[in-house]
Amino acid sequence: MTIDPLAAVEAAAGLAVFGAPATASRHGRVDARLAGLDAGPDPLALDPALLPQLAELHEELGDLDNVVLAGPGRAARAIARTLGRRLTVLDDPDPRQVLALTRDRDLMGRSVTVVAESAGDLRRVLQRAYLDLGLTEAETARHLLSLGGSEALLEAPGQETLVAATLAGIDAGELIGQAAAFAPSVRAEAGDNPALALGLALAGADAVALVADGSGLEGLGEWAAPLLGAAGLVPVVAETPDSPGVRGEDVLTISYGGSLRAGAVPGGGARPDVAVNGPLGAQFVAWRWAAAIAGRLRGAEPAAHPSTAAADEESPSWTDGAVEIFTTRPRAGLSTLLREFGADIHDHLSVVAVLDPGSDAEVAALRPLLAAAIGRPVTWDWDADHVGDLRNGSFLQITGADPEDVEVPGRAYPLGGSRSRRAAAARQALTRHGRPLLRLHLTDRRRGIRQLLAAAGMLQARPCG
Repeated sequence: MTIDPLAAVEAAAGLAVFGAPATASRHGRVDARLAGLDAGPDPLALDPALLPQLAELHEELGDLDNVVLAGPGRAARAIARTLGRRLTVLDDPDPRQVLALTRDRDLMGRSVTVVAESAGDLRRVLQRAYLDLGLTEAETARHLLSLGGSEALLEAPGQETLVAATLAGIDAGELIGQAAAFAPSVRAEAGDNPALALGLALAGADAVALVADGSGLEGLGEWAAPLLGAAGLVPVVAETPDSPGVRGEDVLTISYGGSLRAGAVPGGGARPDVAVNGPLGAQFVAWRWAAAIAGRLRGAEPAAHPSTAAADEESPSWTDGAVEIFTTRPRAGLSTLLREFGADIHDHLSVVAVLDPGSDAEVAALRPLLAAAIGRPVTWDWDADHVGDLRNGSFLQITGADPEDVEVPGRAYPLGGSRSRRAAAARQALTRHGRPLLRLHLTDRRRGIRQLLAAAGMLQARPCG
């Protein structure tokens, strides 16, 4: 459908939701069901009183121009991409990402790493790497910025997103101000409530395609996708407005972007069902609350987190070139296997690439190829332990050989080994819950990716629906 920019608009503090039904008549209908709702962790959490101290720290560390965030970083990555700042995120990283940093002495000497509480193993690795460069413990502490504890240069536990963003030269105060200006609308009892409008639109969907409208917000879809998944939705982050899977009978297409200029039409030509436009800080608030509202109204269960299992000693069913195939299906060529696996998918396919989003980025071209071939929503994730809600979907897990791993001081398993164990735990959880699963292991990543893309490119497109 094409959005009428003059109809069905809910707006507050510069953020507008186009295409969702008006909220004026529905506050009373949903308020009781949303009582006590918690929107979860706030990526823009930062005590405003810390801003002057953080500015001083930025100046003090001005000679360290390569900023790294060790820990969950989807929000930080979206902020940096949108505002054109360089920021490296090591979020459950592939060993190749870590080695690319630690083996570059010049880059290490110019790096400051903000370490999240959940990134203890990475802290151990990076601390050892700095000491191996000949730095003293005091010098190393200047490069590894912990946000809590006796050695912390800044007391800001759980606030790593904006700390890293500020060190990368981003005005955190502006983002906080945008979020604060929008926040009161979330609990407004009368008048416009964009987050509620978006949340109710999401609550009525099954699959959601997120499309950047080209107005400058980059990476927001990748950040929002896990929130929508936790709400019981199937989130498809589209590469382009005309990518396969953007539209379908059971797909709600939502475009997102920055604030619109006067006279601009929402959607940027993407012809969405719903459009969300506004400042980046307000977007973070709106999507968090909209996803929480949708999850509550849909009765979504808490996200599944498979426990770490011992690395299983699976043997491939057969090998095709640089690809080891793990399946209970009859032996076939890779293209035939993908076609037959896709033919049995009637809800959606989740592709999980336990690879390096940097050096293995080419593999992401598989998503639109598979979406075109199977005619069903296809999601993409780089997280080793991604399993969805374990009640729906088929899964394709792609793993790759690690010629070199990264030892973690004081730990039994290296970084890559721990990641492989989480991927194995995810496979075991999916199998226990009866989810269809195909695993492809690339014995040579470069050759395997090319082989996989060639096989998927041979598949015949099917209509979406």
